[in-house]
Amino acid sequence: MPSMTHSFDKTTMTTLAGLNLALSYENAAVGRLEKRLSESIDPEVKEKINRHLTQTREQQDRLKLAIRALGGEPLIENGRLAVPEPPPSLKGMIERGSTPNEREVWESMNDLIVERAEVILYEGGIQALVLLKADKRAIKVLEKNLKEEEAFAIWLEKNNPRIAKRLMKKQLEDRKKKLLTEETAVSATTN
Repeated sequence: MPSMTHSFDKTTMTTLAGLNLALSYENAAVGRLEKRLSESIDPEVKEKINRHLTQTREQQDRLKLAIRALGGEPLIENGRLAVPEPPPSLKGMIERGSTPNEREVWESMNDLIVERAEVILYEGGIQALVLLKADKRAIKVLEKNLKEEEAFAIWLEKNNPRIAKRLMKKQLEDRKKKLLTEETAVSATTN
């Protein structure tokens, strides 16, 4: 938060709090995106996650600059992202029983939830700062970040069903091939 050696008016304090809140979510998003990038099995998804990770780091930089321009100090802490989590009994079952393709579909749905939540947070922050007649440059930073979050969310919403279908189809085909191979092996040993 802002250094205690500065005296800030209420609007500036609120603006700094809002910018730092956005930064805390972007800080958390970097960690999630890096994890997704390392775990994703789909080249198309990996490429989009990598691109959004670059954008997210740029968003962090813009937010830090805006905070410093108002005399504040950027947070290094992570906010908590809106990632749904099943109860422990189901979570263990899902993690043990899911194939990599199923996990990819699950995490892609979570990606969309996180991006939509970020869009909502940016929209709310922008509305609040507009009502407060806050620093226009700070609002512009939030608007630019919002556009990037919206673009990734729209891509996920549009493409997740197609990617899920492709992954599940491949999984079924692989399962059929495996069964056929096993049947052929059993048949060869019994003849």
